[in-house]
Amino acid sequence: RTTGYGRSLDLAAAALYGIDIVTRKTIGPLNEAFVAAREKGDHYQYVLKDKSRIALSVVDSNLDCDRKFFASAFRLDHFIMPTHRCEIRNVGRQIDVQVHRLDDWEEALERHLNRIYEKGAVVVKHGLAYIRSLYYEKVVRAEAEREFDLFFHQDHAPEWRPPLKSGKALQNYMMHALLRLADQRGLTVQVHTGIQEGNGNVIADSNPVNLTNCFLEYENITFDIFHMGYPYTQELSNLAKNFRNVNIDMCWGHIISPEAARRALSEWLDAVPANKIIAFGGDYCFVDGVYGHQKLARENVATVLADKVADGSFDLDRAKQIAHWLFVDNPARILKLTDRLGNSED
Repeated sequence: RTTGYGRSLDLAAAALYGIDIVTRKTIGPLNEAFVAAREKGDHYQYVLKDKSRIALSVVDSNLDCDRKFFASAFRLDHFIMPTHRCEIRNVGRQIDVQVHRLDDWEEALERHLNRIYEKGAVVVKHGLAYIRSLYYEKVVRAEAEREFDLFFHQDHAPEWRPPLKSGKALQNYMMHALLRLADQRGLTVQVHTGIQEGNGNVIADSNPVNLTNCFLEYENITFDIFHMGYPYTQELSNLAKNFRNVNIDMCWGHIISPEAARRALSEWLDAVPANKIIAFGGDYCFVDGVYGHQKLARENVATVLADKVADGSFDLDRAKQIAHWLFVDNPARILKLTDRLGNSED
């Protein structure tokens, strides 16, 4: 309970409900306050705006989100890793494409991408590091086409059968197809790297270094690299220093380990341009947690900047400028939200 996770929730309980600590003795009253706050209404306004002063939150794959509070990221991972002919057919129907060939699947991807951005999505998010390596090799199209056609060799396979794992060549080809489309449209691409939710996984699959060939090829794509790459924070430091299109996102980072977040940020401010770092992203599925996480993030950033001022790295005015970059200017620019945000001071 004294991990970053536990400390974040203590901060939220104290500030939002006046309950100083989450224990077996306080969980009952905390739950009552939690339920009452939702019944009262305007809880998102209270937590995100009034308490946290967050101008806009980017949520995962919810195009119907309340635009007062949210903008939407959107995942297209199912185009990279389809599992069944029926899935392919149904996805095609959603955007009026009859899918029979790899050409059709690429057309479906492009139409779907265009549609989600017309509906207000702001960035593409990629989360397949949970189930495969982030190394997407360039492949010969014929190899991807052959693997795609295998889905149609099982015409009578029921939808409920165990999924057919798409081949690696098809996955690699479709990732590059997605990146080409993002490149043409000037879109930001968010990538999950580092720590993986849950227990037991191949952490090396999520090492951001695996994306190097994509950084090299798609030099005009703005890449937003998630979760401070933890535990690969030094590798991410090197990538962000050497690739102008690679940016560091500390979302989830301050509750993974407050100490690791402080160490990483201190090192990044020595090694990486400060306009390439996003200091905070809530990464919670319930709004109360966001308050605690942002409070912890503010404290961590303040501590690091104070240390830099104390050791003479820069003066107080520069520290204040960097703080504004980390929390306001950088996310607005990297995620291309400037028009949505206007001149917000949050």
